[in-house]
Amino acid sequence: MKERKYVKETPVVIYDKNGLPNMMLKVENTAPTKEQADPIFIVKGVEYDSIYLSRFLNSAAGDQVVSLPFRDPLASINMDDAIQKIRQKGDGWHLLTNCEWQYIKDTTRPGTHGNTAYGKYHGDSAERSVLSEYGRTETGSGPASWYHNGDKETGIADTIGNVWKIVSGIRLKRGKLEYMANNDAAAPDADLSEESAEFLEVLADGSPVKIGPGENGMMITTGEVEGWDCVERGDVCIDLKTVPDILKDIGIITDDTETETDIFAADAELDEAICRSWVRAGTTLRIPGRPRWASTIPGRARTRALACFPLYWGIL
Repeated sequence: MKERKYVKETPVVIYDKNGLPNMMLKVENTAPTKEQADPIFIVKGVEYDSIYLSRFLNSAAGDQVVSLPFRDPLASINMDDAIQKIRQKGDGWHLLTNCEWQYIKDTTRPGTHGNTAYGKYHGDSAERSVLSEYGRTETGSGPASWYHNGDKETGIADTIGNVWKIVSGIRLKRGKLEYMANNDAAAPDADLSEESAEFLEVLADGSPVKIGPGENGMMITTGEVEGWDCVERGDVCIDLKTVPDILKDIGIITDDTETETDIFAADAELDEAICRSWVRAGTTLRIPGRPRWASTIPGRARTRALACFPLYWGIL
């Protein structure tokens, strides 16, 4: 857990332009100056007073999507459709960005758990949830320890385990790591398409950073990578003379990467790979290589099939 200064969190209910209720977490910007504001409030150079994050994985309500408890998380959707479904909720609504996901990860209290064993927490079978007819944890149906702040009344549910999540603003392009600065991916006019030129390369010593299998196994490197692999994060070879700070800012490298055991997967052959998830208490994010269409088979990230990417979203 990392301290995020100059923020205030408040649970709220917001109705979208279609008249549907959504249980959200208002994150208020309390920084005295723009320079001190958290990156989630900086969108294409503009400082925002607040941003709203969905407290529950999104679920279907007809052809719309909502953030409400005790519902089956939305599944079988590709990224382009996910972006469109959320944007149709109204101005400022957007697919959760990597910047916002990092905020959630950094503010999640130690000891937070989730569905990591067929509806239960793998470390204590007494921690269990209500399963949907499809075998997924119904949104927010787990105990308080499955909420990012340990409070069912105010927290964000199911950030750990249950299902893989999808975010915008970060991707692999045939192994090359790209990202959007600050919270630019939240902008209403952000180009999140596969052909987008708004993504930035991550550079180390003047060369693009790549992720994928290389000469020393799974690597974060400026050298050549090829194919797909899946390993524990502690087994990833960081082959960089200088580690740029942005790799920590976007969650690819952490202070205790070498001792972590969560899954780290990447596919360096896909034209575009997108996904973030956080699977175990005490571990960090993983960036599996995922196509814009993919399956959610645990431990695999290369299957080219239908997506099962439950979503969070935000509002500017």
